[in-house]
This record gives sequence, C-alpha cells and structure tokens, in this order.
Amino acid sequence: MSNIHVVGAGPAGSIAAISALRCGHAVEISEEHDSAGLPRNCSGLFSKDGMESLKDYVDYKDHIVNPIKGADIHLGNERFAVRRKAPVAFVCDRTTMDRALVDRACDEGARINYNERISSTSDLRSENIIGADGPLSFVARSFHFPRLKEHVSTLQIELEFACEDQHVLEMYISKERFPGFFGWVIPHDEKTAEFGVGVLAPDNANKAWNHLLKLKKIDPLSAPRPRGSIIPLHARSKTAGRFGNKNVILVGDAAGQVKSTTGGGVILGGNCAAIAGRCPTNPLGYELAWRSRFGADMAMHALVHRYISSLSDDQLSALCRRIKKTNLDEYLSRHGHMDRPTKMVGMAAVFHILKNMGGVV
Repeated sequence: MSNIHVVGAGPAGSIAAISALRCGHAVEISEEHDSAGLPRNCSGLFSKDGMESLKDYVDYKDHIVNPIKGADIHLGNERFAVRRKAPVAFVCDRTTMDRALVDRACDEGARINYNERISSTSDLRSENIIGADGPLSFVARSFHFPRLKEHVSTLQIELEFACEDQHVLEMYISKERFPGFFGWVIPHDEKTAEFGVGVLAPDNANKAWNHLLKLKKIDPLSAPRPRGSIIPLHARSKTAGRFGNKNVILVGDAAGQVKSTTGGGVILGGNCAAIAGRCPTNPLGYELAWRSRFGADMAMHALVHRYISSLSDDQLSALCRRIKKTNLDEYLSRHGHMDRPTKMVGMAAVFHILKNMGGVV
C-alpha cells in the first residue's frame, strides 16, 4: 500500500488519516500548531444526524456540552420558531473532539508531527498528499488549484449570557446588520453562550459584531475581544488532481466543502475526508465520489444563501410573515434537516404546500 502525507490535523485531516489507515495505507500527519483543537476558530454546533454519520471516527457523545432542540430565526424585523421535542443538534467541545480524532488516528497507526508548518513542496514526503490545511491552504496554492471565489469573515467568542432557553439558538439574518451572512447566539449552558457574526468579505465584521451586541443589550466596550476567522462559501471547481508524480486531494475547508447557508463544514468535510482516505491514489475517483454524494445538497445550500442574501430587510420580514402564514415553520420543525436539504424535498413537502393552499387536507 501507499504512503500518505496529510497536511493539517483538524477533523477533516484526522478522518482522512483514519480512513486511509483502515485501507492499509501508512499515514503521516503534519500539524503547524503544538496541539490539535487549538486555536478554536469554529463553532461546535453539529446536527445529530451529521454526527451520527461520523460515529465510526469519533464518539461525539463524549464531547456534548449542550443539546439543542430548536431555533429562533430572525428575518429582518420578524421572527419564526423551529422546535423539536428531542435534540436535533448538539453543542460540542471542539477542542476535546479534535484531539480525540487525532488520538484515534495515532492509535490506529498514524504518525503526527506537531509544530510542523509545511511551507515548501519539498516538505511534502509522499507521492500522495491530502491537503486538510484550511481555506488558506498551502497545498492548494502550491499545486495551483482554482481559488475559493467567496468567503465570510467571522468574529465569535463565548460570553456570560443567560439565554431565555438554553436549548434554543438564535439566528439573525439582516442585509443591513449582517450583509451576506448572519449573526448567532448559541447557548452552552444556563450562563454562557457563544456570540458570533459573519459578513461576506469585504464587508466589516466589526460593525456587524457591534450590531449583535446591541441587539442583546450588551455594551460593546465591555465585551472581550472576539476571535476572527474566515469561512469559504463554495467548493473549489477542482479539488483533486495528478501533478507530475503526485496525487493531490483537498478536503474540508481547503476544498471549500461547506454549507453556504451556515458555513458549517465539519460534517460535510469529514464525510468527504473519509472518501479521500479510501482512494488517496485516485484523485479523479475522489472528485466524482464526493460530488455525486454531496453536490446536490451543496448546490441547494448555495441557492438558498444567494436568495436570502439578495433580500432587503423589508423583503426578509415579508418572507418571514409568509413562512408563518403557510405554517412552513411547522413543516421545518417536523421535517427540517440541517445538513441534507434534499431530504426535505418530497411528498411531505408537496402535501404541506397543498394543505396550506385553499384548505386542502
């Protein structure tokens, strides 16, 4: 079997490594930081179904901080609620979860080199490379992959804040306050919540941050400084290829494997990384496999994001009123799927629309 060099020890890199090891490959991982899981730049909110899809790689139940049963979604100046009786998502400790994934990779035979920044193609020690090194991927730049076309600038931090319901998150969508993305408040417990904002670059994330704090009646001058990061919004048009004697595959944020609606990439990127580990010497097979499995869902996320981002706040408010008038909030409460929107399209959706058009039952 072949040797594999994985660049980056985030969830996608670790899952790619584990998957490759289980196929009999020898794996070496390079991580530029001195520990996995740090710095923590991403939210730890994951759908239950999504985490179940990765249960062969990590026992997410060991890392749950808070179960989430619903969301209050603010569109412009209106709000609708989505609720479930049982948890539909979980806030997880990203630091411990990322470390558990790396530990699993090492237990199964991977060798990891911390504090190793790959800055030259001469540092790559295999003919088979998996780039899991984030949206600013060195691997992608070195092999001249197509650029990521759009990204979101985010700011986030945990604050002392008592949410009205610790099992309900809040999302604020507003073209005026959070252009191109949204603001969020994700409760971690009775006294703590993650505050975050994202704006489509090059808009000003600091301005959006101040808007969110003021919405929640927090003085921006008294709040600690948030962490910043960037999130790709769309996949690269090419994520794998043969370059000379090297097979090069991109996974996770390096590939742009994210949901455009929320920026979430751990579930999607992790599942794509598992595919990469099964075919690290077959770039074309990887490209075809992940796009055939997840391409339709990613396209639907992108379509929804473009539509929502195009609406003014008055139009968003009107949309929210239509959602409530047609009881679409009720439909989402029963049939909503955070990761795979194509699963929501079917006879249940048709029946719901008919039921709310002229009294069809």
